[in-house]
Amino acid sequence: MSKRIVINPLTRISGFMEIDVMVDQNRVVDVKTKGNLFRGFEQMLIGRSPFDAVYFTQRICGICSAAHSMASSLALEDALNIEPMEQGRYLRDIIHCCEFLQNHIRHFYQYTVPDFVKIEQNTLFQSDHNDFRLPKNINDRIAKHYFDSLTFSRLAHEMLAVLGGKAPHNHGVFIGGVTTQATAEKIVHIDSILTKIIRFIDDKMIPDVYDIANFYKDYFHLGGGYGNLLTYGAFNDYKELGTLYVDPLVFTKGTVEAFDENNIQEKIDYAYFKSVNNSNEPSEEVTEPDMDKENAYSWVKAPRYNGLPFEVGPLARLILSGAYENRISAMDRTIARALETKKIAEIMKILIQQVVPDVDVQKKYDLPESAAGRGLIDTTRGGLGHWLKIQDQKISFYQIITPSTWDFSTKDDNGYRGTAEEALMGTYIENPDNPAEIGRILRSFDPCMSCATHVYRPGKQVKTIKVF
Repeated sequence: MSKRIVINPLTRISGFMEIDVMVDQNRVVDVKTKGNLFRGFEQMLIGRSPFDAVYFTQRICGICSAAHSMASSLALEDALNIEPMEQGRYLRDIIHCCEFLQNHIRHFYQYTVPDFVKIEQNTLFQSDHNDFRLPKNINDRIAKHYFDSLTFSRLAHEMLAVLGGKAPHNHGVFIGGVTTQATAEKIVHIDSILTKIIRFIDDKMIPDVYDIANFYKDYFHLGGGYGNLLTYGAFNDYKELGTLYVDPLVFTKGTVEAFDENNIQEKIDYAYFKSVNNSNEPSEEVTEPDMDKENAYSWVKAPRYNGLPFEVGPLARLILSGAYENRISAMDRTIARALETKKIAEIMKILIQQVVPDVDVQKKYDLPESAAGRGLIDTTRGGLGHWLKIQDQKISFYQIITPSTWDFSTKDDNGYRGTAEEALMGTYIENPDNPAEIGRILRSFDPCMSCATHVYRPGKQVKTIKVF
């Protein structure tokens, strides 16, 4: 017997997402992931000073704002033909590391753990399902760490604010590096906090994720998807340090190849957009919104690489860097996030050791009359790309493809579903009235729908709604 399951909103994610699933004989036979949040950023930037983009695009998201400042700075550096000083890059990448740590700790404990661990301290944590399998001593230990993690997630943001001025929406990341010098006091301050966070990762986070995996082994066989992996590269290509994590690579059909940005296209066949073509290169055209479009079901477009959907994020990076065996599932994704937290902390330690205090890392930059650039970087959730054009010293074009657009895209004209949609296909739902499997698989991707839907519809009155 067929049953339609609609979850709106999917809770414990960043932003708002609806899931529309058809189940037949307890198996998922069709699925749509829908980004329903309507926003506007690319068009808002038209006509502004290019230097505004670094701070403006951070407002796309309060969760991964440093990521957008990084990608925007890289795009401007490409357009202005600027090569940042290595000391500036170290400081900027340390800020980026802080955001990785804050995001991963928060997502694992605050968003993922309640799927598997019964937290009973407050009625707010009551669950609709009863699939809790951990022995009481392990369950209670991880439940305590759920609350402990709040401190360490906050400490990661405190580190970011030491160099970035504040978090979220830092003022430090800018073209050329960062806006302020590092001092010996700042370096010591950050290093002392990082030592505490590393202890939490080693003593609690890593053992906790393996305990969960040990009692939910069936999730190693759920949520696989297509198996195509992509990274723009992370903490790579330093002049003296080389690559500390992973170079730009793609994996498909058992083969790892070098990433080529010319193979990226965005498709809009099932998204609320219209344009001359249903498929565009990122630097070609900003599509126009069309809420009445027939067959469209989401504001999230469909990025493709060589015509195929790809998964991005921690699991993709670990596999492509050779640090994780090639298994792709909901549980592997969750383990990868914890392992990457440790990896990022180790990279951050190395970068801190390279920092020279009181060294100027900024110059004065002049804007050209016209230019074009792109910034591609791997952030917490995966590959993030910003493309821009400058005309008459103003922004004339801006385009963004976020990690969650890769993972939560709509279908395309070739029939390929989005990566997360494909990950749900065929999943056995034990109780369709309380489909715990759907939330567990989708949250393993760490969706950030605030980033994925960044569009704007002109001509509509802005409304202010006060929430008490």
